[in-house]
Amino acid sequence: MRHKRIFAALLAVALCFVLSACGGGGDAFTNEGDAAAGDAPATIKIGIPNPTTGPIASFGIGTPWAENLAVDLVNADGGIYIAEYDKKIPIELIVLDTESSSTKASEVTQQLIEQSGVNMLVARHTPDTALPVSAMGERYGVPTVSLECPIEPWMAGGPYEWVYHSFWRVDTAFELYKTMWDKLGYGEGTVIGFMFPNDADGLAWYDVFKAKCDEYGYVISDPGRYPIGNQDWTSVISLFKSDGVQIIAGCEIAPDFTGFASQATQQGFEYDLVSMGRAFLYPADANANPVEIADGLTCEVWWSPWHPFASSLDGMTCAEMAAKYEDEFGIIWSAPMGYKYAGVEIAIDALKRAASLDPVKIRDAIGATNLDTIVGHIEYDPETHVAETPIVGGQWKVNAAGDAVEIMIVENDDHPNIPTNAVLELPKR
Repeated sequence: MRHKRIFAALLAVALCFVLSACGGGGDAFTNEGDAAAGDAPATIKIGIPNPTTGPIASFGIGTPWAENLAVDLVNADGGIYIAEYDKKIPIELIVLDTESSSTKASEVTQQLIEQSGVNMLVARHTPDTALPVSAMGERYGVPTVSLECPIEPWMAGGPYEWVYHSFWRVDTAFELYKTMWDKLGYGEGTVIGFMFPNDADGLAWYDVFKAKCDEYGYVISDPGRYPIGNQDWTSVISLFKSDGVQIIAGCEIAPDFTGFASQATQQGFEYDLVSMGRAFLYPADANANPVEIADGLTCEVWWSPWHPFASSLDGMTCAEMAAKYEDEFGIIWSAPMGYKYAGVEIAIDALKRAASLDPVKIRDAIGATNLDTIVGHIEYDPETHVAETPIVGGQWKVNAAGDAVEIMIVENDDHPNIPTNAVLELPKR
């Protein structure tokens, strides 16, 4: 009996150690008195899994530069005041490469939790990486700020207790595309060619676009779901030719669209317009195509120098942030930069209000966010844990030198506070 009592005691101690090491959801900071009795940690650790390499690496460009703009402001003042220790503690960002892989995203997130002992996570960059990071935040009880993943696939991974998400809906993207199609004279009976891969993003987009196209009377040419990294597009192009496809819609990854577009040109397939998520959202991806293909491509724009928002930390505008990046690196801005900054901006605001490293207090502070950020107003629905952010319509147009394309805002009916700076038009082919 004595051995059983000893074993039970050792098991309890071991369990406490494991929960503490996991960095969230456990009893590391069950009350302020216990925390105050120990030594303050050197830093507040925020873990950021980022696709630095791999097929969606264009989403990862700008990390950790954008995040450090926010963190450096806070650390210059000593950090975040934490009541348990009655002192300010600086923030430390820990960025690990997901290699654009869902499996790797899970692995590095587990590493951030179990080995680095992060106090918070920031999840982002399409369902391929946002979903596994969110799932790990839930599993370990780590407060998590999630962004840059359409709402429908993110919610499919729930329900969530520890994760809060901000972005837009696929449904909203479709309605935005439809508005642009309407203005160009395409309506009921228009033949839409579907290009949706068989990953989480593609499946979520397909479900919405199929239902909406049926509702509005479009004719669908659907070659089916295909694997990411497909090399031969001949069968797809043949189907689109025979069906008389006028508009191509989808959410391919950038290398897949570039391969398709190149083969379509070689095989003499002519189409009127492309409206697509993910494939050419950023300058490097759009300009991976010849100018004559890239010119006129349409997509959603979630952040730009023209968006009328500003940082809650120092008032930096979207235009100022974009200019700062371009001056420092000589590379044009891209949309994820605003969300990279905003993710840490939200985390900092929550930490300030929590004034604690208790995971529950941090989580609840995230849930109570009511903040004007550099991507717009963030206020989460208490049931869904979602805060929707705006998108407008963009079109890639040839620059003054004629050697590349640049994104311009051409449709803002739902968000007139975000100004247009060009006219929507059919590509000149």
